[in-house]
Amino acid sequence: MKRVLLAIVTCISITGIASENEIKVKSKITEATVFLSGAQVTSEANSSIGAGTSEIVFENLSPSINVNTIQAKGEGNFSILSVVHRLNYLNQQPKPKELTTLEDSLEILNNALDLQRGLKNVYANEESMILSNKSIGGDNNGVTALEFEKIANIFRTRLIDLNTKQLEIKQKEKKLTETITRITNQIYVVQQGRSKSTSEIVVTVSAKAATMGKIDVSYLVYGAGWTPSYDIRAKDSNSPIALAYKGNVYQSSGFDWKNVKLTLSTGNPNVSGSKPILNPWWLKFYNPYSYGNDKKKARSYNSAPQMEAPTYLDEISIASEEGTFKEAAGKAAGSLAQYVEVGESATTTEYNIEIPYSIPSDGKHYIVEIQNLSIPAMYSYYCAPKIDNDAFLLAKITGWDKYNLISGDANIFFEDTYVGKSYLNTISTNDTMDISLGRDKNVTVTRTKLVDFCEKKVIGLNKKETSTYEISIRNKKKDAIEIIVEDQIPLSSNNEIVVEATETGKAEYDKVTGKLMWKLKMAPAETQKFKFGYTVKYPKDKILTNL
Repeated sequence: MKRVLLAIVTCISITGIASENEIKVKSKITEATVFLSGAQVTSEANSSIGAGTSEIVFENLSPSINVNTIQAKGEGNFSILSVVHRLNYLNQQPKPKELTTLEDSLEILNNALDLQRGLKNVYANEESMILSNKSIGGDNNGVTALEFEKIANIFRTRLIDLNTKQLEIKQKEKKLTETITRITNQIYVVQQGRSKSTSEIVVTVSAKAATMGKIDVSYLVYGAGWTPSYDIRAKDSNSPIALAYKGNVYQSSGFDWKNVKLTLSTGNPNVSGSKPILNPWWLKFYNPYSYGNDKKKARSYNSAPQMEAPTYLDEISIASEEGTFKEAAGKAAGSLAQYVEVGESATTTEYNIEIPYSIPSDGKHYIVEIQNLSIPAMYSYYCAPKIDNDAFLLAKITGWDKYNLISGDANIFFEDTYVGKSYLNTISTNDTMDISLGRDKNVTVTRTKLVDFCEKKVIGLNKKETSTYEISIRNKKKDAIEIIVEDQIPLSSNNEIVVEATETGKAEYDKVTGKLMWKLKMAPAETQKFKFGYTVKYPKDKILTNL
């Protein structure tokens, strides 16, 4: 036993050995630049530095540091000689409040479960004792009927009471066990990805004389980032679009960011910055494998060399939560967006939040408002009745690229009513962006197949089918509208299939794609109808599966 204790002490002593010139400092996180994946964190500390060489140790840092990104700089009469990263498994990072609360609850529930199990054993032992002493009288002494009935009633009452109590305990045990299981599962979820160790950064400095100095270390941490999202509001079909640009920020680095200078960047340091290399593309004939007996004549399949795309690191998912600021009484609450400064570099855009911000290390999404924009828009309706009879209101925005937007989910509100989710796609070369504002039931569209104008007949070796449709549109709104209606004429994929448009209803007809487009202006309460049709001729011994 003495040997075991000695070994443990020795191990701890070796692990905890520090250089005589080490100066341990507690740093404070002051800045965080959050990328789409990852975040660059800056920690600063003030320390007294002795003459000669010293090692300044930044304790209690995130265990998820990318060691290749560590940088150090300082202010004072000293020089920085080197920077080293190391992990400290003896100094564990603090537990999140949620985890502490869950573990306390689990302990209370386990104690309650142990109490119920103890009571169950007491009642079971009492029941066993009663049943083992159920003999009445002795070998030579009998009991009267009255005494027997009295004793039997006592036994019956007590056994019923014991069985009832044991049943109640069984039910309580079941509920406690179910709750314990749920809390245990939640603890597992909270602990996932959480490292118990901490990081330390050792900055070696040299000074000619004792001095005070300030040292900043910056480093990239994993498990952090942000994704864009939008709230798009249209008061009516004549007003500009109100667009709220938000960043959903999250971090699970192991330590909270408290009142830091927050910057959101559209950069992603985890994606390779190397340009792709396009190698020659050699064409070769397909040589099927031969199963002949002569192995020398057997030929294997020679495939063209495959071109490998550039390798990228896996992206880490991201998220965020909203800050709270006190406004003067009687004044409308302001938005964080008014404290955001937008900066652009050659490859990225940065949004600098001027007000200090706090992001806990819990992996939850915290919403940071970036910009509130009022964007001029033109409104029109769109419908493709072959797929969906509803008309969709579209807001068309020109010059959208000057707002530094990136693709993300959008919540759509029209006339102060939530109409659904959409996706803002900014990866486009078009000058105009279409934003769908949802369905409008006040514009009705029907598409009807006109049976009287449809026929099937056989002409020689061919079948000929004629189809005709009517599209009817009614504007039930109080305002005039513009609407684009699209349908299509089928296309032939074979020389034996001949397609001919018999009627287009004055639509713009693209023969290459088969698309029909009607651009209409409709007055209030107006109804417009138009027809289109086509014929398809093909061999009578063939079947068209999708006509």
